[in-house]
Amino acid sequence: MKNIEKAIDFTIITGFLGAGKSTLLQHLLTDQHGKELAIIVNEFGEIGIDGALILDEAGDRMLEMNNGCVCCEVRDDLVVAITKLLDNRNKGLINFKHIVMETTGIARPGPIVETLHSPKLKPLVNLNGIITVVDAYFIASQLDEFSEAQEQIGVADYIILNKIDLIDAEKLQQIQQRVTSMNTHAQLQLASECQIDIPPLFDIVNNSMSRLNAGFTSVPTSQQTTNSPAINTHQHKPHLDNISSLSIEIKEPIHKELLLDWFSFFIMRYEERLLRFKGIINFKDHDRRTIFQGIHSLFEAKIDRKWLDDEQPVTRIVFIGRDLPEDEIRQGIKGCVSN
Repeated sequence: MKNIEKAIDFTIITGFLGAGKSTLLQHLLTDQHGKELAIIVNEFGEIGIDGALILDEAGDRMLEMNNGCVCCEVRDDLVVAITKLLDNRNKGLINFKHIVMETTGIARPGPIVETLHSPKLKPLVNLNGIITVVDAYFIASQLDEFSEAQEQIGVADYIILNKIDLIDAEKLQQIQQRVTSMNTHAQLQLASECQIDIPPLFDIVNNSMSRLNAGFTSVPTSQQTTNSPAINTHQHKPHLDNISSLSIEIKEPIHKELLLDWFSFFIMRYEERLLRFKGIINFKDHDRRTIFQGIHSLFEAKIDRKWLDDEQPVTRIVFIGRDLPEDEIRQGIKGCVSN
């Protein structure tokens, strides 16, 4: 009788734009938890920033799915990515016992769960659980405006309420109450910079599919409002009509002061349109790369590792937002090139 290989455990990390998913993923890769992980990173933009940031730790055990949302445009790519990882493991090229996927910040988890339960993937993977990272600072406005943020919380098995250091105790209590009212099943963990105990994340009891099949909604029916629509994964309509990404790549070094001055002026004008931005910057006279990221008007620049000897120093930035002024962004960043 032919041996049937056990389906591999699979964990989804989701959460709205800028919540801290990549930070959590980096903790998963560096923490001494004893799990051998393979990573799938889905990015909305053409350029893979998150993948570049975790490549040092993940190496050949990481695959990127760029330029599309895994819940709609690139669902077939998920089948290809999982199959490729398993094939490479069977050939002895890589070794892992658990797959973790980071979704885009505007992904709906429901269709991803359905894809994992499709005839092609159900024999191969066992959905271990859905971890949703929540930005405590911005989540209230995100829930009011984006049904994607509601669904990410609604189907979660484990919720990390992140960035609690940015809000006061009263607001934290309000956010906790709102999040738990939307999902009474999930375990809730408070965190700053996603600093949490990692091992419990691999012992989650997954209930997402049963709740989806039962017609699960983001809040109890009696509390639904026009801002809290029911989740319906079987009629997944396009949800990116006015949201787009712009990817910038520049080989010449960037003048630090010029970029910070231009960007400070830019976000004053387009704060509401600018949902998320993230990049790796090659600043002039810097031998280290700089991680540049933010949400709306909040942004930070952190010095990262040195550029490697075989690595071409290149600036790569991805902007995600509504009706972005693409020409203005391109010209503005090009104007920061150091002469």
